[in-house]
Amino acid sequence: MKKSQITWILMIVFASFLGCGQQSGNSGEAEETEENKAQSAEMESKTSKPELISKWSTDRVMKVPESVCYDPGNEVLYVANIQGNPTAKDGEGFISMLSTDGEVLDLEWVTGIDAPKGMGVHGGMLYVTNIDEIVEIDIASGEVANRYACPGAQFANDIAINDAGVVFASDMSANKIYRLENGQVEAWLESDMLKSPNGLFTTADHLMIGIDGSVLKVGYEGGSPETHVSNTGGIDGLEFVKDGYYIKSDWTGHIHLLHPEKEKQLILDTTD
Repeated sequence: MKKSQITWILMIVFASFLGCGQQSGNSGEAEETEENKAQSAEMESKTSKPELISKWSTDRVMKVPESVCYDPGNEVLYVANIQGNPTAKDGEGFISMLSTDGEVLDLEWVTGIDAPKGMGVHGGMLYVTNIDEIVEIDIASGEVANRYACPGAQFANDIAINDAGVVFASDMSANKIYRLENGQVEAWLESDMLKSPNGLFTTADHLMIGIDGSVLKVGYEGGSPETHVSNTGGIDGLEFVKDGYYIKSDWTGHIHLLHPEKEKQLILDTTD
């Protein structure tokens, strides 16, 4: 998950390929003029590249915001604020609640967490990774309902929840994937392929795992992971977009589109 000093909400706009494959001029012309060719190339360039559009940003009130999670049931956003050291058991971390247009509804909605990172919503609960545990928060009351220890965890990071309500958490230091199901946590996946696992995403049948250099996938029945997208560079956050595309961020400040059959596309560079 990406640490930054301002929380931004960004929208992906996929331009349609209206200019591609169309002949310029009259149908009877044998060939395009150089001017028409240049215009066609310019149109294709403009229409084929997706864009990220900045919609709003909060004031600088967040304290090392690590991730943002949308709650569709309540139409709000939750922001995990580490505030202190990302591995310190200091109780200084907290969760903020925002409206979808950027209003800070409650800056310190839930407090007493050490270093909250990844989050996921299911069944009226917000699940949050917290160094070596998964914290379960009752959304209605804003109170911590349970804390589930992850045996051997060192840097619990992202969370993803499938349709069955099974919670998966990555640990980029221990190189493990944990699973929380029916109130029990286990180290569900360990593999030589898990190199700094971070961003997670669930599909109907698979858990998608962002590691350093690729996206892996593994079925919920377990087994060995396989590479789904290669040559990705570092992966922090990972989300599905549409038509086989994923969007991913990295620690250095880039956002790319990924596809298993195409080269990654840079759509935002915040390093300049």
